Amino acid sequence: MKKTHCFHIFLPRKQGSFLSQCDDLLLQFENLMKEDAGTLKRLLQARFYLSDASNQKAALDSHRLFELLNQSGVASMVEQPPLHPGVKIALLLWLLPEPAESREVLAQPEGQSVKIEAEGLTYLVQSVRPTAASGEDASAQLQMKQAFRAAIDTLEASGMNLRDHCHRTWIYVRDVDRNYAGVVTARNEVFAQQGLTPATHFIASTGIGGATENSGTLVAADFFSVKGLKREQVKYMHALDFLNPTHEYGVAFERGTCLELPSGSLFLVSGTASIDKVGQCVHRGDVVTQTGRLFLNIEKLLDSTGATLKDVKYLIVYLRDVADYPQVQQYLRLRFPGLPFLVTEARVCRPEWLIEVECMAFRAHD
Repeated sequence: MKKTHCFHIFLPRKQGSFLSQCDDLLLQFENLMKEDAGTLKRLLQARFYLSDASNQKAALDSHRLFELLNQSGVASMVEQPPLHPGVKIALLLWLLPEPAESREVLAQPEGQSVKIEAEGLTYLVQSVRPTAASGEDASAQLQMKQAFRAAIDTLEASGMNLRDHCHRTWIYVRDVDRNYAGVVTARNEVFAQQGLTPATHFIASTGIGGATENSGTLVAADFFSVKGLKREQVKYMHALDFLNPTHEYGVAFERGTCLELPSGSLFLVSGTASIDKVGQCVHRGDVVTQTGRLFLNIEKLLDSTGATLKDVKYLIVYLRDVADYPQVQQYLRLRFPGLPFLVTEARVCRPEWLIEVECMAFRAHD
């Protein structure tokens, strides 16, 4: 059976202390490695979602699970409390179709970066987590520029650049209601400097509420880049009858990007909300109806590059109000039975958006 890009979401199976939940995730991961001895060699990205980073990060850093994943240089973490009952930690894994041919952990200040050769391509996964010292008294706008600068420096050291090779970003903003405007300004300025414009393209992205263990860090970011693709192997998702280009309301990201990889088509869907074709929120105040609209948007975006909702491999769901969790959980279980999903508490960049969803889809070549 041909292997594909695949994804796993691990949730603790029992309530309990943070360390006991880490132990349970380790057991689940060890069982995965028993089923596939090459799991670590196929690892492209790992992300931990914590309920209280200030009190949990040190314990996770010294745990065997983090050590196993971090030896590949790809483990990152963000404070976005999982809303599944009693869950203090969750883990998302992204695995390559085949073991990497080579793996190099790169020196990068305030974070980590790994360069992986696989499928005849070069993958670069970066995690930028500014420290409290460097972030102290700095604005979100300045920290966003610093994060992009760190990412660009590492890209350039690897023979890549932001415009041609970076295809996905995740931007986590502490107190997003207050600080997101500065993030948008900084990103717009960086993109203009790097040659990313409405006439060329932007980068698929999620900009969402999230934090690190350091209170002075207002912005953290993850970056995913690929070297070795031809221009025609990168396509951008549009569904103009349902949602408009982001630059029309002053932000700069792609709704989604499709990469034609040797093993198949990989669809990177940005954080998507209940938005219409003129950039307005629809179904204000009703989380279930907003959920239906955002999945309509995702369905139409996928359709524009030849995929369907059946090709989606996992969902990350961001909720503004924790009280909406039961309704959203029921919706997801009924509409997507068997599909892995994680629901976290994370404020979306506009207060009227009660929910946002991101996902990845994959369709293997025939």
